Amino acid sequence: MALFQEYLRHLQLQRKATNTVETYKYHLTTFFSWVYNESYDIKNMKPMDLLDFKECLLMQNKSERTVNAIISCLKGYFDYLVLYEVVKTNPVTNLLRIQVPHYKQDRLTDTQLVHFYAYIDSLRPNVRAAFYLMLGSGARVSEVANLTREQFKIEKNQLFIDIKNAKWGSDRCIPVVDSKAVEVLCDYLSSLDVSNLPAFRVSKRTLQTYATKFSEKYGIPFSCHVLRHTFATLLMERDVPIEKIQFLLGHKSLSMTRHYTQSAIIDVSNLNMSFLHGTNV
Repeated sequence: MALFQEYLRHLQLQRKATNTVETYKYHLTTFFSWVYNESYDIKNMKPMDLLDFKECLLMQNKSERTVNAIISCLKGYFDYLVLYEVVKTNPVTNLLRIQVPHYKQDRLTDTQLVHFYAYIDSLRPNVRAAFYLMLGSGARVSEVANLTREQFKIEKNQLFIDIKNAKWGSDRCIPVVDSKAVEVLCDYLSSLDVSNLPAFRVSKRTLQTYATKFSEKYGIPFSCHVLRHTFATLLMERDVPIEKIQFLLGHKSLSMTRHYTQSAIIDVSNLNMSFLHGTNV
């Protein structure tokens, strides 16, 4: 287990986000528990042994995406063991991954947005403000849950959030672009004392629980992550350049941002096709 702790420290030195390190810790703990119960030797692990682990995960009704995430985590851990000559080769092969169909996440419809605002307006002020911030900035639920009062800034009459220790190193200072969200947030923040505690006094898991309750109440697939897709798509529909959307979301690549905005409703009714006939547009 000492080597396990060293690996987590290695991830921190690589400037992995706190939530990423916690996710790796959770996945690896699941793996080590299985290794112990099945009496496997990590130093002599073979690909077929990991196939047994994969099948065990599937029998526990883990989703295909979760299984792939755990496999990816193991690959990184065994790369570390190879580097320190604990094992000779990495037993994690790409053949262990599950082919997952391409998934398109739609944004909340206009009607669903009306229901969503009615729902969060019924919640406690801190939870209500947290959800308004997610939809008004596109910030991740983990980023919102970890914000402190000092990370909110007013510059040129605009409200910004200064996000630190973000996933994939995507630290950024971004504006809250929705006027209603700014109003709700400023009202809530004015009631807070100066403190190092998280501004919303609520955990990521609790916010996800409220999201699940909304999903169950209205019978629609919903999670906090849907708000990021909705935020990005609404900006795309308002002709905001995709490079700006990429920065706001903290994505490493434009391809990821394109995935988030693929459900945008784009008006193509006025496109001029005369160039097909040799005429300048």
